Amino acid sequence: MVLKAVITDSSEAASLDTAVLDQLQWEQFEHDEKYHREIARLTVQDRLKHMALHFAKYAGEIFAGPSDDKFRRLVTDALIIGISAANTLNIRLADTVGQTDTGNPSDFDRQLVIAAGRMATACEKLDHLEDFPFRPHIAGEVLKIIDCALAVFVDRKWDLVMSIKDRLAPVKAKSIFYGKL
Repeated sequence: MVLKAVITDSSEAASLDTAVLDQLQWEQFEHDEKYHREIARLTVQDRLKHMALHFAKYAGEIFAGPSDDKFRRLVTDALIIGISAANTLNIRLADTVGQTDTGNPSDFDRQLVIAAGRMATACEKLDHLEDFPFRPHIAGEVLKIIDCALAVFVDRKWDLVMSIKDRLAPVKAKSIFYGKL
């Protein structure tokens, strides 16, 4: 499978093949069910908190000044967790990607930090049972992270599918059931 970035006539915007996004979501769902059972079995609220912690971790690493290789890994990881979070929220990315105003690849660092902080706020309010629209809030931040990460992939002409497969391979290999699942 290959990421298709279709540049419009104005060369200012890019769109992604929806079949690729659908397949990535399905593969992430299968991966999470097989290789992250401890997370997949958490309540939805706890799963989303776990995703927020991942985003916070990546945001901290981004601001630590990563090498180019580590930056690519962090963008890929943020995208993987974003896809997993979208699955948790039952959001079909092909219907929503590109609808946020954050698809600027040079702004990934800033967008990730803001989104991670806002997700943490929503998770905290959920813990306190505050009157707060946590689901749309979290979903919006997840979609911003995904849009911005995808913009980085398109801008840098990185192979999306291979980057994800390369990042998930060592995780799969840790399982005693690898090759059987």
